[in-house]
Amino acid sequence: MMRSRSGWGIATLISLGLVPFTMAVSGQANPDAGKKLYMANCQNCHGPEGKGDSEMAAYLAPPPADLTAKATKVKTDAQLRKIIMEGRTGTAMTGYAASLSEAQVDDVLAYIRSLKS
Repeated sequence: MMRSRSGWGIATLISLGLVPFTMAVSGQANPDAGKKLYMANCQNCHGPEGKGDSEMAAYLAPPPADLTAKATKVKTDAQLRKIIMEGRTGTAMTGYAASLSEAQVDDVLAYIRSLKS
């Protein structure tokens, strides 16, 4: 079977990290389901709109990330997935690997990507 030149080109660029590759924003991720999961698991710290401005945020050091900020938007889905699954050392961000499935993380990522600044 022969591959097209563009197929090889994109695959090569992705493997070299020259083209951002996002897994979560696929046709299967559901931002509506992600919003429900976000509201149940994330909004207590990150706030209802993801701006890191919840009532609890004032008591956290460092404060929760603003998920609508450029610093979050430029992260790859793989980077965000790692944070969601493993948490962040030195912060209140705990990992959710034990409580969220891969599909649920895809949904949360799709919802986070839909947040407006």
